[in-house]
Amino acid sequence: MPRKRMTLPKKKEDLEKIVEEVEEAHHHEHEHHHHHHHGNLEDTVTVLELLVDSLGANVRNLDARTTRLAEEVARIYRVLADIVEALAAGNEEERRKALKRALEDLGRAS
Repeated sequence: MPRKRMTLPKKKEDLEKIVEEVEEAHHHEHEHHHHHHHGNLEDTVTVLELLVDSLGANVRNLDARTTRLAEEVARIYRVLADIVEALAAGNEEERRKALKRALEDLGRAS
């Protein structure tokens, strides 16, 4: 049977509520079904491993996205600097060179 993909709660309060519910369920099971403790512990470890793997994948994805976004922001600043330079240019030749650089930077968009 395939495993369901789990998602983590977004709010700290929601996560705390889940932890409390798991602890209560575990305590109840421990009192009434001590012989099932080992199996439940294995299930819990498996779920925790899946959550850690999921968190790791999400961190790697966010790192990659952050890097790409930082590069895009830097490119936008270069384009804006070229446009400002074009507006402040003393002659038509300088204005054309600055606008050409801006267009080149825009062409590098990922």
